[in-house]
Amino acid sequence: MKDPRNIPGSMSGPGGPHDIGGVVLDTRNAVLMETVSVSTIDPDRGARGQASAITLVLGGRINQTKERVSVLFIFGTDGAAAIITELVGLLGRSGNVDGPQLMADLLERAATMAAGGDLS
Repeated sequence: MKDPRNIPGSMSGPGGPHDIGGVVLDTRNAVLMETVSVSTIDPDRGARGQASAITLVLGGRINQTKERVSVLFIFGTDGAAAIITELVGLLGRSGNVDGPQLMADLLERAATMAAGGDLS
């Protein structure tokens, strides 16, 4: 398995990530996501008032290879809010995809997942 720190891939201009059609993607070694797991890390027992951390594991196959990677991310509520804000904001910026349809698809899949259903 490749070291995830050495997997190339990028998103760059000429515009910014919020510009419709403003980015060029290098997907040669992008991770094609297959698994997502989340949990919380409780604060240390001696650290009163410390917020819990959130863990997110993303895993999948590295594009154009047979190799797989799994990466654990740890963040607080600011990180979680940033992820949610970016995903929801994407719906309003979708130039090539109908934003309302993308939102409907996302909500339908989320409801299926919450009910324990298979998405295949």
